[in-house]
Amino acid sequence: MGDPNHPFQREAFTIFQAAWLSLMQDQHQSSPTVTDEIVEQASDKLVAATVAKKADSHHVGVFFYSTLSAIVDHATQSPASLDLMLQDYVHAANKLPAEVSSDYGQGMQGAMGELNWWIIDEAGGLNPPLKNFATGEKLSAEDHSNPQFQERQVKERLNGVLDRAQEWRQQRVRCTLMSAAMGRCYALNFPKASEGRSVIALVNSGLNLGEQRWSEAQFVGAAIVLRACAKSLAADTSQISEWIQKLEALLWGYGVSFAIKSQSEVSSKTAILGALG
Repeated sequence: MGDPNHPFQREAFTIFQAAWLSLMQDQHQSSPTVTDEIVEQASDKLVAATVAKKADSHHVGVFFYSTLSAIVDHATQSPASLDLMLQDYVHAANKLPAEVSSDYGQGMQGAMGELNWWIIDEAGGLNPPLKNFATGEKLSAEDHSNPQFQERQVKERLNGVLDRAQEWRQQRVRCTLMSAAMGRCYALNFPKASEGRSVIALVNSGLNLGEQRWSEAQFVGAAIVLRACAKSLAADTSQISEWIQKLEALLWGYGVSFAIKSQSEVSSKTAILGALG
C-alpha cells in the first residue's frame, strides 16, 4: 500500500521515526507522561503538515492515506511502534480544524473516516486479503498463501523466480502488519462502529464465515488480529472462550481450505490460547 518514495509518505514517516526514536531514548524514564508528551509533539507536526495542504482537499486525502501507509512502513522496521503511531494519528485527527476537509468530511471526521476505510477496506475487516499476494499467479479463488512455481520456470528464469519470491515475502510482511495494526485499532477502540455495531460485534461477524473458506494465510491473519485485540476487547473469559471455539471449529472443520500437517499437529486449544495471549 502507498508509495514509500511519495513526498507525503516520507514526510509522515519522518515524523513517526522521530517520535519513536524519542521514546526509545527516554526508555529509562518511560512513563505515561513521557509518552503523552511525545504523542502531543508528533500529533502537532502531523496537524501542521495536514493544514499546509488544506487548500486542496485531494491533497489532504492523499496525505491521510500516505500517513497510514507510513505507519506500515515504519512498523516493518519497528513493529513495537504500532501503538505509538496510531495514537499520534488519532490524536492529530482530534485537533484538526474544520477548514481541513477531504472526501470523508471535515476536520476529525475526515481523518477518522480515512482510518475506518483503511481498517475495513485495506485490511479487509477481520478477513485480511492475504491471498492476493504478488506470487506471479493470476488472482483467483485459489489459495495464494504460498508462492507456486513450475520446475520449468526455475530452470529457465531463476532470477525472475527469486524476485517474485522476494516480492511475496515483502507483501506477506506488510499484510501481517496490517492485521496487527487492525487488531491494535480494535483494542484501542479507534474505529467507529459500523452501522451501529460495536467492535466486538465486528469480530463476531468476521468469525462467522458461512459458506466461505479461509486459506492458510487468511487464518493466520485473523489469528494475528485476535492476538492484538482479544484481551483488550473481552471483559470476561467467556467471550475469549467463544472466539477460541470458533477458531477451533474453523481449524478442524470445513472452514479452511488447507490441510493440517500431521507432523506439526499440536493441541488446537493450546495453540489458539497462545495466539490470543
